[in-house]
Amino acid sequence: MNTNREIIDAYYTALSVMDVDGFEALHHPDVVYHISGNTIISGRYESFAALKQILPAIFDALDFEQFQFAVKWRVMNDGPDGATAIMEAQGLTKNGQRYDQRYAHIFAFRDGKIASVHEFFDTQLANEALGFTTKPRFETDGAFEF
Repeated sequence: MNTNREIIDAYYTALSVMDVDGFEALHHPDVVYHISGNTIISGRYESFAALKQILPAIFDALDFEQFQFAVKWRVMNDGPDGATAIMEAQGLTKNGQRYDQRYAHIFAFRDGKIASVHEFFDTQLANEALGFTTKPRFETDGAFEF
């Protein structure tokens, strides 16, 4: 079985090369994502399938020839119940704006998979650079919770 740190490294490595299938495989079937802030994607998603509904809103705004997720990451703490990590992404959006973003993730694990993620990031930057202010909010499974 992989350690939490190995799962997190695989998570960010998959993001860095946009391996969505590899990224999905790291998640427990009933993973819950809690996305903070006041953006069109903020809220709670109670499955990876629900989370995948918002990915086009993010990916379609980014210029992947000049943008990369997980340029750098660091596991800040790792314990038996979960782990916390910080990740940096950098580059350009399709509208030419810089999207140099930092994410903080709080992970919980079950059965060698990611069971939940609480995600924090600069939501004002996301709203402005990704053009979220002109798009409708996504339907979520509820509000962000902790």
